[in-house]
Amino acid sequence: MVIRETPQQTKTQKIDKSTPQTPSQPPQTNFQKIELYITTYSSIAVSEMEEFGIPASITLAQGILESSMGVGRLAREANNHFGIKCHSGWNGKRIYHDDDEKGECFRVYQTPKASFRDHSVFLNTRSRYA
Repeated sequence: MVIRETPQQTKTQKIDKSTPQTPSQPPQTNFQKIELYITTYSSIAVSEMEEFGIPASITLAQGILESSMGVGRLAREANNHFGIKCHSGWNGKRIYHDDDEKGECFRVYQTPKASFRDHSVFLNTRSRYA
């Protein structure tokens, strides 16, 4: 549980971070979308950081950028938050999306958590990134 207090407030606001917060209205501004993305996925990013050593802030920043704050097509339809392409050896589900070239193959994940895990493994095992 995190307690936040601002100078304008006279009472303390308690925020339970164990469950992702759902806004009463959809986020309208980019700041609100980013804030919602961080609130929703920070626990996954921290867990990945603890296991793989990649700073959660870096993982979240890349996820925000690559997934268009979680509202991009690959994030919405494929749970792919990092734009990871199929590459050789990928035997999972696929989605085709225009990127550097038209109709490129991207990985489809069951959950966003699986996307975050693949991203961690990808960064730790690919010579291009390791």
